[in-house]
Amino acid sequence: MMVRGSQQMLGKKAAIVLVLGVMGMLIFSVFWQGSTAVVSPLGKDFVVILDPGHGGYDPGAISSKGVYEKAINLQVANMVKEMIRPSGVKVFLTREEDMDFVPDGVKGKTTKKQIDLNYRIDMASKEKADIFVSLHVNATTAGRNSGAETFYHYKSESGKRLAELIQQELIKISGMNRRIAKPGDFYVIKNTSMPAVIVEVGYLSSVKEQKKLQQTWYQEQLARAISKGIANYFELP
Repeated sequence: MMVRGSQQMLGKKAAIVLVLGVMGMLIFSVFWQGSTAVVSPLGKDFVVILDPGHGGYDPGAISSKGVYEKAINLQVANMVKEMIRPSGVKVFLTREEDMDFVPDGVKGKTTKKQIDLNYRIDMASKEKADIFVSLHVNATTAGRNSGAETFYHYKSESGKRLAELIQQELIKISGMNRRIAKPGDFYVIKNTSMPAVIVEVGYLSSVKEQKKLQQTWYQEQLARAISKGIANYFELP
């Protein structure tokens, strides 16, 4: 009986050790996955530059009600950043407040704009970004247009793929126009060394859309769609 009891005791201890070992591995796995950046096939961390368009001296589009594009751009960019970061992707904003990158004393609208954009482009290069996503809000004089649209440089196949993946998610938002990604020759996507897109999240000139663009719940929908498009580009789960 003593031998049998000892064998049973040893069996129980072994089972407990096995269970604790499995639990330990599971806990380690969770913490490891949660703290490790997603790594690309090239063996480097994915890096995303989010560019909230305009800022500082440059308000961007302004609605008839005094709503500034630059504010909405920053609000959506911050939401996208928070939604992407849990995946382990490194995310940098070109600006985190209402500011521009034009030195004091510089004059001329075109010169100031080019200096500002070049700073953002240079930042993407310094951070060795995999993609550059510039966020904007559109406007027209007629005020009849609405809906989000995404642009890529016509010479960039990778930029086209990124734009299409983001646009595919944006059109899933309830009530969104079913636009397609479009080629363009805009300065900021033309002069980046990595795939780059401009996402126009809507039209401030549309009275109906302007109201939605100011709402947190709608900005979150836009940010979620953009985040999903970026995740799909990197083929993240």
